[in-house]
Amino acid sequence: MLIGEDTEMPVNKRKEEQNCDLLWALVNNAADGIIVIDGEGRIILTNTATEHFFGYRQQEMIGQDMRKLIPDYDKCLTDHEKIISSEREVTGRRKDGNTFLAHLSISEVQHGGQRLFAGVIRDFTTHKQGEIDAQRLAAIVESSEDAIISKTLDGIVISWNSAAQRIYGYSAEEICGQSISILAPPDRADEIPQILQHIRRGERIKQFETVRMRKDGREIFVSLTISPIKNSQGSITGAATIARDITRRKQREEKLLWLSRALEQSPVAVTITDTAGNIQYVNAKFTQLTGYHREEIIGRNPRILQSGKTSLEEYQQLWSTITSGGEWRGEIQDKKKNGEIYWILEHISPIKNTQGEITHFLAIGEDISERKQIEKALQESEERFRQVAKMTGEWIWEQDSSGHFIYCSGAVKEILGYEPKEMLGKHYSEFFTLEAQESKPRKSPQSGKRFFRIVCCYRHKDGREVFTESSGEPLLDERGQIVKWRGLDRDITKRLEAQELIRRAQISLAVTRNELRIAQQIQESLLPTESLVLPEVQVVGHCLPASQVGGDYFDYYYRQSDNTVDVTIADVSGHSVGPALFMVETRSALKTQIRSKFTAANTLAALNDSLYEDLNGADHFITMFYMQYHIATGEINYASAGHNPPLLLRRNEAVCNKLEADGLIFGVKKEVSFEEKRTFLKKGDLVFLYTDGIVEAESKQGEFFGIHRLSKILVTHRHLAAQELIKVIVKDLQGFCESKNFRDDATMVILKVM
Repeated sequence: MLIGEDTEMPVNKRKEEQNCDLLWALVNNAADGIIVIDGEGRIILTNTATEHFFGYRQQEMIGQDMRKLIPDYDKCLTDHEKIISSEREVTGRRKDGNTFLAHLSISEVQHGGQRLFAGVIRDFTTHKQGEIDAQRLAAIVESSEDAIISKTLDGIVISWNSAAQRIYGYSAEEICGQSISILAPPDRADEIPQILQHIRRGERIKQFETVRMRKDGREIFVSLTISPIKNSQGSITGAATIARDITRRKQREEKLLWLSRALEQSPVAVTITDTAGNIQYVNAKFTQLTGYHREEIIGRNPRILQSGKTSLEEYQQLWSTITSGGEWRGEIQDKKKNGEIYWILEHISPIKNTQGEITHFLAIGEDISERKQIEKALQESEERFRQVAKMTGEWIWEQDSSGHFIYCSGAVKEILGYEPKEMLGKHYSEFFTLEAQESKPRKSPQSGKRFFRIVCCYRHKDGREVFTESSGEPLLDERGQIVKWRGLDRDITKRLEAQELIRRAQISLAVTRNELRIAQQIQESLLPTESLVLPEVQVVGHCLPASQVGGDYFDYYYRQSDNTVDVTIADVSGHSVGPALFMVETRSALKTQIRSKFTAANTLAALNDSLYEDLNGADHFITMFYMQYHIATGEINYASAGHNPPLLLRRNEAVCNKLEADGLIFGVKKEVSFEEKRTFLKKGDLVFLYTDGIVEAESKQGEFFGIHRLSKILVTHRHLAAQELIKVIVKDLQGFCESKNFRDDATMVILKVM
């Protein structure tokens, strides 16, 4: 028994020791610091975690006052009997002197009748830092300019910051618990389910742009980035969205796009340079106008376009104007890549930033080359008009759209006794006699119709009556509005006086009939009786005599010696025997010149000198067109003495071209130079020569037959032989006038290459 007792005691003791070892192992490996303190506040036991928190070894802390570790330890005791309070937050001091936040929980324990205290210390720094970080994160989220939204995997909104409220218009109270699909417009409703499917698969949706709807129904552009939210176990629990309102940016982009398209599609050339003048941008019209591609011109100076025809002083003035902040506008001659010169109307202005500093220069250029050509041609035409006006004895004038004189030639002095400057600015009717002023004016500015050979009665400066034969036509702009009138008046006072004398003598009828009969016989005897038909060419002429025989004349000859056909057509002013006799003289002089083998221009010059004295003394003039066709080469050379330009219709063309050449009518001036021109004819081409009796034939409504109608007939019936084509023209002319009798001879000649 003693033996049993002796063996049992050590066993129990060993179990107790084993239990104590187990308990101490648990305490020593606990994550929280554990301290045992006596009633005086001295430490009698610590664990490993306490060493970690305070930096002391256990041996260094045993026997030390608790206040060394927890300076505010006394605050953990109540004032009544120093009973330990429950847990509270304290400040711990480490061995190195640094402090940290700690959570201290102390409880009283009894051990062998001794009063002890057990303290559990938890490092509160990490927990506190977590709270601080959470607060900071919440502050960042709340102060963000972007909307930050969290939602469940079903799209139910969980959190909603201030920026989200500003962007979408909903408050957090209104939208939390609602489906995020409330923000999608009807046409984008399928976007939300697709996004949530990507989130459930753990996919992050990088920044993309879309449209969302505000609370007020207005659609806005937003940029979205959406990421999955995962818990500590890595499971996806929801989605976080960062949204940015990009509506203004989109509007700016759209505005810039419009501006860019406007620049690119602009009908004018646009150039932008930096302040040094180096080109930064050009539009499509610039490349089209200059021939330079963008890559060839960007970075270069616009001086590459200089033609050398604009002065250096003008360029210096331009640069000085724009660099000082002003705008420059002017016309410049520039040079294309291929060397071609062109005119441009340029407007250059500085581009400034918000501080008013010049950063670039903008140049807008309009191609005015065509306008310049028109202006030059008009100027040359006006100059020729002035020269003719000086040489001719007829009064040539121009009036504005309402009939006030803006130009008068010097002949007005001879006809009305006024200097040209005395006429300017005055209405034409102011110079009429009183009776003429009371009658219908010769033209209506509103009608815009040409008038021809209208008899006007003026009052000479000395008071006597002067009769003129007036013709004029309006000059129209591109809208059909009258710009001005241009015309001429011929003094017919003496002619009318002579007619009156004949009438008073009561012999005019017999004399006139006799003269007309003689004139008709003379005219018929001069004209060719047969057509000229060769294997290579046909020439056919025809004259429709007027009720009063005039001075129309045509002829054609074949010179076998040099294989050349000469064709001429002429018109002598006036009627009766006088013009007919001039036809005889003209034909005789022409035959002489043909034998001399002159060129067309030299032939007309010789004829003018030969006829000048007779024509000038008889107050007559002659218009003539002369053409030489060289059969072997197909070349024609031609000249004109103020005659209607013939019409050239080529085989494969649908329009007629005029054979125009400058030259003064016979009988106005001696020693006149005539312009000679050349061209070539091919098989199937035809030339139509005519007198003004055709195009000026009038219908009963007062409409002229005109060039356009004549050209249309030629184009339509070009396939006919020359003789048949003349028959068609005669038939159409008589049908248009509704008569077989005309005021003037209608004469025509056709040369057709076979």
